Amino acid sequence: MSDRPKDTPTNPPLIRSAGGPGPVAPVKKKSPGSEFTEGEDTAVLAPSLAAAFLNCGVDRLHRGESFAAISDFAEAIKIDPTLARAWCLRGYAHVINLDFARALADLRKALDVGLSGNHEDNAWLRLWVVRTRTGDAAAATKDLNAHFAQRVDPPPSAWVLRIAAFLGGSVPEKEFLAEIDGAGAAPSPERACEAWYFTGQKRLAAGDRPGAKNCFEKAIATTAKGISAWSGARSELLSFHAAKK
Repeated sequence: MSDRPKDTPTNPPLIRSAGGPGPVAPVKKKSPGSEFTEGEDTAVLAPSLAAAFLNCGVDRLHRGESFAAISDFAEAIKIDPTLARAWCLRGYAHVINLDFARALADLRKALDVGLSGNHEDNAWLRLWVVRTRTGDAAAATKDLNAHFAQRVDPPPSAWVLRIAAFLGGSVPEKEFLAEIDGAGAAPSPERACEAWYFTGQKRLAAGDRPGAKNCFEKAIATTAKGISAWSGARSELLSFHAAKK
């Protein structure tokens, strides 16, 4: 799938499609702290109907069809309630729809059921967004910092750590955005989109709605369609426009 955006914290890896019966193929190894790979999340999924619904949900999420994706993830959960990624990705879809109460419940459930290290890290980033939007910013920041302080084996990816440090308050906004708004090689559109999306969320948490709107506009301008940061930024902008009517 060469036309698919590179995996990033808001671009969930595709799940291996369900073929015939048999064991799951070995997962490709990656170096500690490297970026994500599409095979990373498949080791726990034997071919099954639940995995098929999960695949459909992921595909729809990449196409920006968040409501349809929620329906597919719900079917996967109904078949296999222990499928943590279905809970997690349904939570992401709820965030895109700005349904933060349902997103909070699904992300907490995903963490309770148990996610692999990198997916757990990503869930914590999105959980910070959800909790700040539901009036729990101080506790969300404290818990986010506590999680990443004890995450050492395997270490999180450098980009996830950078986002976490920014949301957690140890990296200033100017320094965080310097990687995408300063001199040097341009980042991928997906990474730039995520940077602007999370910056917008942090500005919203600080009560800076005009600044947040500007960030979401810059996230959309990256044209990184197919990742949840882009879809989430679009939903936020639609909400801003609706509030003016």
